[in-house]
Amino acid sequence: MSETKYCINCGKAIPTNATFCPFCGATQDKVASTEDQNTITSEQHNTPNQPEHVNMWTTLKLGMRQTFTWSQRITRPQYWWLYLDLVLISLVLTIVLGIRAYSYPAFILSPLHVNVLQTVLLLIFSALMVWTSVMQFTASARRLHDSNRSAHYLWFYLLPLVGPILIIVFLCQRSEPAGKRFDRLASQPKPWTHKWWTWCLLVLLTLGYAALINITARDTAMDAALTTTSKSATTNSDDSYSDSDSEESSDSTDSDSDSDSITIGDDDIDIANQKAYSTSFTDSSWAKSTFKIDKVTVYKTDGTYTSGSGNDKKDFNGVVKVHMSIHAGQDISAYPTQAKLSTNDGQQVEADMDSDDFDGDLNSGTDSDGNVYFILSKLSSVKDITSIRLKWDASYDTDDYDDDNAYKTFDTTLNLN
Repeated sequence: MSETKYCINCGKAIPTNATFCPFCGATQDKVASTEDQNTITSEQHNTPNQPEHVNMWTTLKLGMRQTFTWSQRITRPQYWWLYLDLVLISLVLTIVLGIRAYSYPAFILSPLHVNVLQTVLLLIFSALMVWTSVMQFTASARRLHDSNRSAHYLWFYLLPLVGPILIIVFLCQRSEPAGKRFDRLASQPKPWTHKWWTWCLLVLLTLGYAALINITARDTAMDAALTTTSKSATTNSDDSYSDSDSEESSDSTDSDSDSDSITIGDDDIDIANQKAYSTSFTDSSWAKSTFKIDKVTVYKTDGTYTSGSGNDKKDFNGVVKVHMSIHAGQDISAYPTQAKLSTNDGQQVEADMDSDDFDGDLNSGTDSDGNVYFILSKLSSVKDITSIRLKWDASYDTDDYDDDNAYKTFDTTLNLN
């Protein structure tokens, strides 16, 4: 039987001395006979007829030696052992170097601000990952050759979903004898490590891969910084608003300002926001008695509440609490719990009936204090109330009909700031 070779284009068996293919017409390269091909393939390129035992180590050596070899073949066991080698190597590299490379950019805004140690780590990781990727890519081309398919099938990777699946199917195919057409004769081929263009390609790919990792790490770092800044700004804004609303740092020590609800009579009212003010109102001009207002608190309720019943029923979403103390210099009758309050936004209300019971008939030398509550039907924000005007009556008994001081109407305006 005459010796044969395989067409370098269509892969069909043709006479070994044929200079062109009788089937497709392709001009043939100088290719050895089947016996010579098997010998060269076995001894020089570790192809399917190689007797060496196939394992992780031998296939890794083969892959490293043929990193830039496209024209040869690799058997199915050799390919998948090499694939396992490269997966494990990539996993170890990612754990040891990759996590840090992706977490900390070598530079943030420009190459002028470089972290030298991070840059060295990034380049080492990128170079090793690029090398293993090239090794895997060329091995896939040689595996396709072994199944008598061109490396151009790797273009299928560009097809979403379907392409990679087809390539995996092709890589799992058995060896085809016609695949020998991809075994080009080469007398002592020059190792890739002795070729300048392979090193240039590795350097370019390494720099590109490193730049991509650095961009990813930079974007992650900047996003984290922006998130932290945003959270910090939100927290500071909330704290500032709370401090502005409560005025606790310098103006107030009342425990109610830290509460989420207040109690008026038998009703517990949830508070959405509040603002407390210290005041210095003191009036000792009447009946040897002293009236003091030391604190005013404005509350925004959490939702709308209802007070009263029948015709007196009304909805409200704001409360003003006035804390007052009285020292009676003589027997007096004072009624701040029946006071009228008007606000700078045009509201006028009377004191709530459930205000503290601390006024009325007071004996000489006694002291009393309590809170007077005023219900506001509308309140958008506690900051809307900037001043209040209070009016309440007081009197004392006398037989002197000419004593004009027996009756007193207190009228005071308090600026809240």
